[in-house]
Amino acid sequence: MKITKEERAELKKLPIQGYCDWKGIAYTSPSSSEIRMVDHDSLVVRPRMNLFVWNSTGIKGDLVDFIHYYELGKQDGDSKGEAIRQQLAYARYVKGENIDLDKLSEARQPAYQFNYDKVFRTKETNVAKDYLVNQRHLDPQFVERLIQRGEVAQGSKYRENDVLHQNSVIFPWKSVAGKIVGADRQGTETDFEHYQKRGSSKKISPGSDTSTGYNLSFGQGDKTLVLFESPIDLLSYAQQNHQELIANDATLLSISGTDAKRGSQYLNDAIAKKQARFNKIIVAFDNDRAGFKAADYFDRFTFKNPVTNEPIQAVREIPLKGKDWNEQLKAGVKGKQTLTMSENSQRLEELEQIVAQQSQGNPFDTKDQKASALPATNKSTGDKKAPTQRTKAQRRQENRVKNMTLIKEAMAKVTQYQTDPQALKQLLDFTASGLNYSARNSLLIQLQRPDATLLKGYRQWGESGIQVNKGEQGIRIFGAPVDLKTIIEPNGERVRWADASADLKQKALDKELEVKTVKHYPVETVFDVKQTNATPDKIPSLLPNRPIDLATDNSPIHLDQAYQTLKKYADNMSIKVYDQGVDEQLIKRPMTWQGQAKGSFVVSNSDQNQRFILLRSDLTPTDKIHTLAHELGHAKLHDHRRNSEWPQAIRETQAELTSYVITKHLGIEPGEKSVQYISDWSQKLKALDVPQTGNILNQALQASTDITQYLGDHLSQGELRQPKTTQYQEQKKAAAMVQSDNQTMQRHR
Repeated sequence: MKITKEERAELKKLPIQGYCDWKGIAYTSPSSSEIRMVDHDSLVVRPRMNLFVWNSTGIKGDLVDFIHYYELGKQDGDSKGEAIRQQLAYARYVKGENIDLDKLSEARQPAYQFNYDKVFRTKETNVAKDYLVNQRHLDPQFVERLIQRGEVAQGSKYRENDVLHQNSVIFPWKSVAGKIVGADRQGTETDFEHYQKRGSSKKISPGSDTSTGYNLSFGQGDKTLVLFESPIDLLSYAQQNHQELIANDATLLSISGTDAKRGSQYLNDAIAKKQARFNKIIVAFDNDRAGFKAADYFDRFTFKNPVTNEPIQAVREIPLKGKDWNEQLKAGVKGKQTLTMSENSQRLEELEQIVAQQSQGNPFDTKDQKASALPATNKSTGDKKAPTQRTKAQRRQENRVKNMTLIKEAMAKVTQYQTDPQALKQLLDFTASGLNYSARNSLLIQLQRPDATLLKGYRQWGESGIQVNKGEQGIRIFGAPVDLKTIIEPNGERVRWADASADLKQKALDKELEVKTVKHYPVETVFDVKQTNATPDKIPSLLPNRPIDLATDNSPIHLDQAYQTLKKYADNMSIKVYDQGVDEQLIKRPMTWQGQAKGSFVVSNSDQNQRFILLRSDLTPTDKIHTLAHELGHAKLHDHRRNSEWPQAIRETQAELTSYVITKHLGIEPGEKSVQYISDWSQKLKALDVPQTGNILNQALQASTDITQYLGDHLSQGELRQPKTTQYQEQKKAAAMVQSDNQTMQRHR
């Protein structure tokens, strides 16, 4: 059937997430902006964009690509006809006669609730036994016991890829309480055409509870937790280490993939609900790059069992033969190699270097690359050529390029604030939170992670007793400026003193080469609280102290002290504030978006160094604060000393942005008119390019940040306090930094 261009455009709107729900493809939702497949957690779908990326393979695309590569397991050169047919089948399912595809992403199908009674099984067990014993080489008596206890079952025949397949093997998942809450379905036929390197179908039943997985317990099962990538590996390991597992009171858990965090979830549940005494985690993932990468989650694992008050040790185990435990079982080899988590990280780094060298010719190779399994030994082979080692300077340069690329990509998104008032409001609310980031860094944080609320560096979180979750993508910001000593080579190249050779340094000392000191803003990485293991009870102590929260503090005295502190800030700028006896002058001012002018910033015609802020005498206390903050925005950004080139509409918008942040910082809701005014600003800025938009925002945020920091230095819970001298002195440098920030914005064009 031929599809028109218009029809294809409509089909592209079909949501990938909805297709997963329809087909029962299990996924997790680690954040509000993405979902991850359970059996391949490197495959990430971003529902808002309706696109996916399979990080371990480099494959990305829309729903047809998702069906083609993931669902059907096809190669790049294969026809996508079958994928399109499946897409059309889904379209017929959801579209009906009059359903608008534009609304599909907002109207997902309800999540399927797992019900083991609906997992079709047979009373016969011959196919399951044949597969487990003859293909997987498990002991017949071991398999028989598993079937009798209901820990393995034979599934019914099933249809997949329009082909009827023979019976599968079902591995039911038990929760900590013993209830069956999910299941794996393992195909028993070999079909490399459809399943590539896997060779057989592997599915997770829709609605399965991914906080657990297929598990077996030995002895009391409450001291040692052993993690696997699949039920087959779990059973192979169990058969070879049965007596040791009983002695160690071990529980074996398959996470059906490589999402190592699921092991921590099961551990926490077992401790909380059964008072389990776990003191050891063994990560028995595959002996390949993916296995080492997943196990690396536990490299920084530090956890005490609250039941025993003893630390839980994490170690790595790999088979002596083959990639996984079933390959070792089939080879007739028994044994294992134990590594520390540090050794696991070292092995991972070696594998990453090998893969990087192999893929240099085509870094976007679409095939699923896994490095060949390393031999289970710490000894080098001697005759193998060691990977080329990069120098410290080369690694620093690579990181710098990578970081600046991420920052430029973030800055390219500035235009969203022209079209999305909600995104702008999020940015302003974040700036008002009092974390004291520079205007430029507040922009970068929100552009990279719009839901960010509380951020610290990795070490800072650690000092607070909180760990960053393994695998989290950090947020790049600019650190405090440092003086960087560089040597100017004859060809004009700049070389950092720390990276220069001894010969180059000597020439510089002999004044044969020029040496310059430049201001450098290093790129640093921070993480949001949602990327850590912080519990809700810890968060209040981590939040910055508010100078006052007028949303809950109704004290007239505290309200007046906030106003007087703003007046003091104006006085430090040599600006006099008049809030009595100037009503007649304000009546003569032009009408504003709020109606009659509530205030005005005035510069004397006879002496431009004489500046005033006029406020109406009938303003409520909160209105006085809001209006004074607005006029301070004008004073900081738009007087003659700054030679502001912006038109009046933009200057008013900048002043209102400044006022919004200041009043929000004090706990005063800016009001519907202010929010509406900000929502309308996109009408004035649609013609501007990215650097101009960035400069407008940067200037307004810098002005508001200067003032909120001053408030924080002079107010605490509504009471006046002595200012922090060092922080106050830094305020004087803020104006100079604005120009530097603006130049940086221009460079990010």
